Amino acid sequence: MSTTIFEPKSRFGRFSRPCGLLFAILVSFGVPGKAATSDTEEPPWQLRKDRDGIKVYSRPVRGSNYHAFKGIVELQASQASSLALLNDTDACASWLHRCKSSAVLNQTSQFEKYVYQVTRLPFPAVSRDAIFRATVLQLNDKIIEVKLLSEPEYIGHTDYVRIIDANGSYYLENLDSGMLRFTWVQYVDPAGVLPAFMVNSLLTDIPFNSLKNFRSLVRKEKYRSVTFIYDEFGTPVGLNQP
Repeated sequence: MSTTIFEPKSRFGRFSRPCGLLFAILVSFGVPGKAATSDTEEPPWQLRKDRDGIKVYSRPVRGSNYHAFKGIVELQASQASSLALLNDTDACASWLHRCKSSAVLNQTSQFEKYVYQVTRLPFPAVSRDAIFRATVLQLNDKIIEVKLLSEPEYIGHTDYVRIIDANGSYYLENLDSGMLRFTWVQYVDPAGVLPAFMVNSLLTDIPFNSLKNFRSLVRKEKYRSVTFIYDEFGTPVGLNQP
């Protein structure tokens, strides 16, 4: 079975190919436009946790009561296997901390999909839902970015509190050592009535537990056996999933 993940373009546009790769995400994932600026325009990252090969950072976001976080882990995995796991909506609850459910709302093209996601929050807070448009960008020869853009009005209201401002990115970087560096940067405004201290208290557990689970799950054979499909110019254009 094959999956197209990169939009075919000319050989001269090989590093800017948007893609509709579907993957499950937590409602709490995201870096909004105001938080997605360069590091020089934002406060420095502060280390919150460094354990078991996983580092978690956070920093304030200008104009918001909530903080962004960044998680980093190195994996014995390929970009293809990592993308395959991110593409597996059934695996949401297996690795994404507090993921309750996810579903494909619409595949608008072979390059673009809309994903619905529900996330559990600690009692007494109620669960949140969100809608995301998922794309994949090949930034250069070594780095693939998996990017989400929130689309809160894509469907009508539900029984959950709708997340309005939540966007984010995963970066999959091939290292010279043969390892893969998985960097996850994001921010969320959870909407509704939630104190900032409660939301900010989750900024360690969510990335740490999720990256730890991902590192373990991506080594399963169903993901390890996935490879890229390449075009005539040697650029990955899809996933070959046996």
